[in-house]
Amino acid sequence: MDELLRDVAFLIRNGTAVDALNAVVSKAPDDVKEKAKKLFDDPNVIQSLDEKWADLLSLIYYAHLSRYSAQLTTRQGIAGQVASSLIAAKLSKKLGIPELEAMFLLSGAKALTLMGMKDRAEVCYLKAEGILRDLAKKDESFLRELADVLNDLGIIYVEMNEKEKGERYLEEALKIRRKLAEKDESYLPVLAQTLNNLASLYKDIRRYGEADEFFDEAEKIYRKLVEKDENYIIDLAVVLCNYGALCRVIREFDKAESLYKEALEIFKKLTEKDIFYNSGVADVLMYLSGLYRDKGEFDKAEEYMKKANEVYNELLAKLQERSEASSGA
Repeated sequence: MDELLRDVAFLIRNGTAVDALNAVVSKAPDDVKEKAKKLFDDPNVIQSLDEKWADLLSLIYYAHLSRYSAQLTTRQGIAGQVASSLIAAKLSKKLGIPELEAMFLLSGAKALTLMGMKDRAEVCYLKAEGILRDLAKKDESFLRELADVLNDLGIIYVEMNEKEKGERYLEEALKIRRKLAEKDESYLPVLAQTLNNLASLYKDIRRYGEADEFFDEAEKIYRKLVEKDENYIIDLAVVLCNYGALCRVIREFDKAESLYKEALEIFKKLTEKDIFYNSGVADVLMYLSGLYRDKGEFDKAEEYMKKANEVYNELLAKLQERSEASSGA
């Protein structure tokens, strides 16, 4: 059973719950095997099994449900992710699998954050942090998940106006992610993410030199990533907007204008795929309006504000049409 627990833990963490279920089916006693085959169709089928087998199969079931729910963007899906992840975390703890307990606490915390339940998310993140710090002392592969927790906790504390605490968590996340990215370029996206988060915090607390340095580094990383995968173009646009906001504050108006206009062109191009990106177009038009107002170019500021309102109104009208068409279908 101990060997099977290790296999299941590995497969859930690195593969899928289906892979873990197949491992159980291949190694379990016949009575367990037959019930395991029916798990996803009827999870109640395992109730007559011994407690440890029932707990193991329940863990696999809720791991599967957690991953499925995480793919849904509805509030119901997010709530499902919270419930299934936290149940899976409790089962993992009961079965003595700390790496899965931490993984599901992290998943539940992310979903709780999306629901605006930051206090509950903080509790889950802190539990996961403690587990992952212990695991990372023996196995550096857990540094990735530890950095995820630290980054997310940092954001929560910044949003809760606990900026000093947020800074500590983000700086530690940056240190880990930089170390990981030096060995493996697949970590560059999360490195850029934390650079952007820290730069935004430094802007807010008026540490402009460090903010400029980190925005610049994040921008360069995203440009490099876009060359290989255009999906990162949205992240680049976000960093350009944030960097532009910094340049506006420190009165580097020409650079701010250049950054905003590049972000504007990115969002305009993205609207060809999805009208939702018109919200990004409108936002950047508003940023440019504010910039021109700061420069004393009031006619231009009014022009861009008018354009922003037109785009917002057009987007709302199209979304309303889409909603009505969907309701009538």
